[in-house]
Amino acid sequence: MSSFCRIAAIGGLSSAIAGFAPAAIGAEGPADKSASPGRGWYVGTGIGPGLGAKYKLNGQTISFDDRLQGATDKSPLIAINVVNAGIALTPSLLLGFSGSAVSQIGKLAGNDAHLQINNYFAALTWYPAEQGFFVRGGGGLSNILIDTGVRSDRSSGFGILLGAGYAFQVARGHNITFTVDYSRQSYSGSSTKPDSSEFTAAYLGYMYRR
Repeated sequence: MSSFCRIAAIGGLSSAIAGFAPAAIGAEGPADKSASPGRGWYVGTGIGPGLGAKYKLNGQTISFDDRLQGATDKSPLIAINVVNAGIALTPSLLLGFSGSAVSQIGKLAGNDAHLQINNYFAALTWYPAEQGFFVRGGGGLSNILIDTGVRSDRSSGFGILLGAGYAFQVARGHNITFTVDYSRQSYSGSSTKPDSSEFTAAYLGYMYRR
C-alpha cells in the first residue's frame, strides 16, 4: 500500500507541475510557432487511467479487476508516467529513461490487497515534424507485485513499450502532453508467479524541453 501512496504523491506533483505551464505563458509570452525545438534535454511526467491491466498465471489470464473481485475500498486503476528524461539526439529524436507504473488497491476479507506493475525502460521518442505528434518505443526491466493481503509475490523480468501522443506547446520549452502507451512484460513464471502481464495507459502530462 505504501508503494501506491508514493506513486499517487508523484501523480499529485505532476498535476502541480502541469498547472504551472499556463502561468508560464504570461511570463514568457506566446509560444513561438516558427521555432522548432533543437538539441538539448527534456524532462516530463504524467498521470491517467490504466486500462486492461492483467497477468497470465498457469495459463489463465487474470485481470486486476478479477483478482480484486469482491474487494472493498477498491481504488481506480491508476497509471503514472513517473518520469521521462533524457537528451535530444536530433531535433526530431529523443533518447532517455521512461519509468511508469499501474496500480490498484483494495481490501480482501479485511486485508490490504495491492496489485502493481512497474516499468524501467530506455525509450526513443520520434517527432516527425520536430514538435506536436510523436511516437515512442522502448524496453527494459519490469516487475509485478501481487499482494492479496494473505500472500505477497513479486516477479521480475523484461518488458517492451509502444506509444504515441501529442505535445501542445504552451510556452517556449513548456508542453502539455497527451500520451497513450501499451506495455507488455515477460517473467520467469511458476505455479505461484505469473508468466506475463500487460497494460495500456492514457496519460495527461507535462514536459519541459530545452
